[in-house]
Amino acid sequence: MKSFIVFSALVCLAAAQFGRPRQQASAPRGGEEVLIIRSESENNGDGTYRYLWETSDGTQAEESGYLKPNGNDDPIQVAQGSYQYYSPEGQLISLQYIADENGFQPTGDHLPTPPPVPAEIQKALDLIYANNAAQGSRPSRPQSGVRPPNRRPSY
Repeated sequence: MKSFIVFSALVCLAAAQFGRPRQQASAPRGGEEVLIIRSESENNGDGTYRYLWETSDGTQAEESGYLKPNGNDDPIQVAQGSYQYYSPEGQLISLQYIADENGFQPTGDHLPTPPPVPAEIQKALDLIYANNAAQGSRPSRPQSGVRPPNRRPSY
């Protein structure tokens, strides 16, 4: 729980630090102060919470969280939210995320994506998967005369 709160604070700090627009017409310029124009926070004491804030330079963040049962006495804290800010080039950067037992999972148009799998490799993978499914995903039997590696001959 403590690490999650620290993580949330770091995300907020990062959004605030890098969220100042440089060339945005509607945002404050130069030495103008950035003001908090909206701030809401709610903690229900049972693992559920919600917060949001917005500043005069267009930076916004919001997050909500809850406890997810884990099948034992230690539930999983789940957080989901989003934040947005203006890049130094004036582009609006928007990110949505969920953080749970699978880690931090962000999505956003500005994030890099892996290249598509080439058609030839995808075809080979499909054949491998089809062959494994046809065999019932069992290991193949060794050819005659080949012993499993951990078996010793009996004399």
